[in-house]
Amino acid sequence: MNEQDIDIVKRCLEGDGNSFEILVTKYKKKIYNIAYRFTGNKDDAMDVTQEVFIKAYNSLNQYDPKYKFSSWILKITTNYCLDQKKRKKVETVELNTELDNRSTTTSAENLYIHKENKAAIAKAIASLPDKYRVLIVLYHNQNLSYNEISETLKLPLTKVKNRLYRGRKMLKEELENVRREETKWTAKKLRY
Repeated sequence: MNEQDIDIVKRCLEGDGNSFEILVTKYKKKIYNIAYRFTGNKDDAMDVTQEVFIKAYNSLNQYDPKYKFSSWILKITTNYCLDQKKRKKVETVELNTELDNRSTTTSAENLYIHKENKAAIAKAIASLPDKYRVLIVLYHNQNLSYNEISETLKLPLTKVKNRLYRGRKMLKEELENVRREETKWTAKKLRY
């Protein structure tokens, strides 16, 4: 049975504490993934996930049903992560932590290059200002639409599009700088 989030929230507000478990089960993976992208640590991501659910449960009476519950809880998640980052100056990690399923014919060299490329992308994403990084993570990792991001972050749609464009442009420039530096290093290494 696929219940609507609003019905589950109503039951929670009426005192049915077990109903909240349905929401936890439904959203824990998304919240954990966002938390992991910000913390870079599985234990910290688990702690953030628990804290977000505690905040959400304690704030259920503030949830506005005219918005999607998923947008509301993802907003709590991103705000909590940004607050934690300000307090701890936490490093972030790459968008896609899982390696693609590869056949056994993939060479060790290709896997190494793939891992290095992912690390460069992760570093470039981590270097982005928060206002761009959050959008990149929500769009490319969580697969939220422009409208969902706008609703989640309470930003005008034009600002979402603009910041995503600028964030991608900054990423491209950073990755091109990394590639140029690597080419210089490789050229020097080959001369010796």
